[in-house]
Amino acid sequence: MSRPFTDIDGKALEALIARVTEAKENNLALSPEDCQLFLDALTTLMGMQDSLSSHGVTIHKLRKLLGIEKSSEKQCDLVNKPNTTKKTSSKKSKTDADFAQVKPNVVFHQLEDLKKGDNCPECLTGKLYKTEPGNFLRITGQSPFTPEQHVMEKLRCNACGAYFTAPLSEEVMKDGTPTQKYGYSARSLMAIYKYFAGVPFYRQGSIQKLLGVKVTASTTFDQVEYVCNDIYPVFKHLFDLASDAQHYYLDDTTNRILDQKPIEKKCRNSDKTRMRSGIYTSGVIATTSGGHNIVLFETNIGVRHEVVKKSCLSIDMAETICATG
Repeated sequence: MSRPFTDIDGKALEALIARVTEAKENNLALSPEDCQLFLDALTTLMGMQDSLSSHGVTIHKLRKLLGIEKSSEKQCDLVNKPNTTKKTSSKKSKTDADFAQVKPNVVFHQLEDLKKGDNCPECLTGKLYKTEPGNFLRITGQSPFTPEQHVMEKLRCNACGAYFTAPLSEEVMKDGTPTQKYGYSARSLMAIYKYFAGVPFYRQGSIQKLLGVKVTASTTFDQVEYVCNDIYPVFKHLFDLASDAQHYYLDDTTNRILDQKPIEKKCRNSDKTRMRSGIYTSGVIATTSGGHNIVLFETNIGVRHEVVKKSCLSIDMAETICATG
């Protein structure tokens, strides 16, 4: 049975090479022991190729695989640092460079109808040749976010200078335009993490830095704002539907808006006004006549059930019309 080709030392290896050279020059057969050594070497080579093809072998593992470095249970030997249990009170703050960055997956888009050496379809005179490909970085929405580097093959005519760029696939275009770094899927996940999972923007940034795909809190806020602008008409429509609901569940909780200043609001049951500074998030579950529940949230100074207020206003207007009818 073959064994890893890591137990042979330098002298034994030189002797084996000398015997193989002599057998080749004199057309001799190798001994069974030398044949076994060759089988061991082939087995080790095959195992090393399988490990390298998986892209999961570090330099340290490769040295151990080849027998250059022996195994050790001491962590200090693995990282080439002295084994010490001395504790220090000083702590070094980690910077962005201390976190490993995930390299983008490169996706190559090839021209299907044109290739190098073809006649230029624009001027019908020149020949096409390879030139610098077009590329852009797309952050796709996954968990975690995964960067994809899209490289588009580009050809240029040597006569008229016309460029021909490989088109992007339909799947890529559905997630955003070529000028859009963060795809629709990435923006949606950022909004879900914030408003469904309750993960603040700064915490999302910290998590992404740990995972190797750095997305700052300010960037996340900007991308979520795109989502909010797109779905705001849907919110307004749900707001109108909820105002005609038959039943409500209401709740308020305090919140904070950093740049919000006190505003003047009308007092209840009075024509007087006063300055209001209390910020609340009002939550409403409105049950429609069809049995559907509409859940709405709004954060502002003194919001406190604007949906119900609008519903009561509609009822008052209806009663007024009926009374004057």
